[in-house]
Amino acid sequence: MTAQPLASSPRPVLFEIQRAGRVWRLASSDGLFFGLFQNRASALRCAVEEADRRDGGDVLLHTHD
Repeated sequence: MTAQPLASSPRPVLFEIQRAGRVWRLASSDGLFFGLFQNRASALRCAVEEADRRDGGDVLLHTHD
């Protein structure tokens, strides 16, 4: 009997919220999501909603002030 390698778990998607001048920029590390928002709260709300839509894997959220 030979040992089978464990299936690797999917890489977590990082949603990054960063100030970009007068707006807040939201982008996912997998390149599938991007948006500009007037305030950080809106960007955060959208990041959480997008994370909830995705199946499997973990989502990390990183915010820059």
